[in-house]
Amino acid sequence: MAGLKIPPHSKEAEESILGAILLDKNAVIAVAEFLFAEHFYSEAHHLIYEAMLALYEERKPIDVVTLAEKLKKGNKLKKIGGRAYLTELVEKVPSAANIEAYGKIVKDDYVKRELISASSEIIENAFGDGAEADEVLDKAEQSVFSLSQRHVRRAFVDIKRALADSFDRLDELHKAAGGLRGVPSGFKSMDNALAGFQA
Repeated sequence: MAGLKIPPHSKEAEESILGAILLDKNAVIAVAEFLFAEHFYSEAHHLIYEAMLALYEERKPIDVVTLAEKLKKGNKLKKIGGRAYLTELVEKVPSAANIEAYGKIVKDDYVKRELISASSEIIENAFGDGAEADEVLDKAEQSVFSLSQRHVRRAFVDIKRALADSFDRLDELHKAAGGLRGVPSGFKSMDNALAGFQA
């Protein structure tokens, strides 16, 4: 048992996130974009955060009373330790102002756990007798690449702005029908092929 390692997690950071959201109704906005329920190591914390996100999406207040009711309706209140545990969470949080930092700690630990899981699978495949080295290497690359792609932060663009830009561009193209759509290069054959330099 001395060699048994516990997967990376921070109980304090998880509790601080949940407590911060219970303390400050706007705290959830700081983490909802990048932190998901499955990022929590503790099953109880996973269930609590999932219920918090559901309340947030329903535009309902998030406090001990509403959260307890939400969990009770899903038969999850006893699983998380009851109302008493929710009250404890509020008392444990050092500050709601640092919720984003706590969220990053929880997400980083989740990514490390995912990497450990992928590494275990790679080791298992490498020890297997049936596969050739190229095949094992290919699976390892796919596994690590898939993991990195899932955790790349994607920048979202406001659809209203994206559509406005597209319509403006289409309008410009329509007005210049038959002419060059881009900046002329000075070379007639290149301009005919490319319709001028494009953005």
